[in-house]
Amino acid sequence: MAREKFSKFRSRLWKVVAIDRQLREQFRRGRPCTKQSLLDEISGNERTLRRLIELMRIDLDAPIEFDRALKSYKYTHPNWICPNVHLDEDELQALATAVQAIQPVTPAPFAERLDQLLAKLLDALPEARRAEIRRTQEQIEIIPAPVRSKGAQWVAPLLKAMRDELSVDMTYHAMSKDCESERRFDPYHLRYDKGAWYAIGYDHLTRHFPVFHLARIRKLTVSEDIFTKRPFDAKTYFKDSFGIIVGGKAQTVRIKLTGWTARTAGEKIWPAGFSYQATSEDEGILTGRVGDFTELGAWVAACQGDAKILPRS
Repeated sequence: MAREKFSKFRSRLWKVVAIDRQLREQFRRGRPCTKQSLLDEISGNERTLRRLIELMRIDLDAPIEFDRALKSYKYTHPNWICPNVHLDEDELQALATAVQAIQPVTPAPFAERLDQLLAKLLDALPEARRAEIRRTQEQIEIIPAPVRSKGAQWVAPLLKAMRDELSVDMTYHAMSKDCESERRFDPYHLRYDKGAWYAIGYDHLTRHFPVFHLARIRKLTVSEDIFTKRPFDAKTYFKDSFGIIVGGKAQTVRIKLTGWTARTAGEKIWPAGFSYQATSEDEGILTGRVGDFTELGAWVAACQGDAKILPRS
């Protein structure tokens, strides 16, 4: 029974969207919409058309005017917006393909909601057109690298805390000290870096702005206490970072790349402030500023001899 009601609602919705699309297009051209053209658009009868027009006028406040002499409908002004996202079929097809492409590499909890979003947008189309877009979606195969993200269960409550500016209480495991501590934290920013989630904000224990790895949170509760937001800018905070670790006096660094690392360097997106200049096909210089060398040093070591930090001149 519930499924049938949803189907009727969906059918009425796409018809309203189709009427709006034609009225808006004809308004742009300075022409009215004939009754017959609207009937052809919705594949219905005059009674159904009258009901839909009244629905739009009364319930949705659509500025529709009927000309009895010409037996046509038109918008009296173009400012009314139909309560639906206006996307044509090519745009919906592009969106469907994009959803398929990014779903496997989108971190939780956002990945599972992408297809739900697409389904809601496709609901405005007739069943045949909706099925055609889904079928084309299945005919395109994109094989991405998998994404794993421990601590993703804390993203949703932290988003709520950031939106409502509420402090959170958490039990956090500090790896450097190998111990757990109770913290009150005002979350300002979430950052997803190399398959892991991090939160940055004001820590009441240290009275600083540390980076918390969400995988090390053992327990988290959003309080009802509204925090006073302190000055914070994420771009400035991570300005001299090669990844997620911040701190230390920023220094200009030059890294010589060779071999495969150099040949593929032009295809990479480097951290903000870093740039690569090739000197030959198999050699080049990566230049940037960094405060803490921990992550940069680990990346250089992982290049297995294809990267070397040059001494400062």
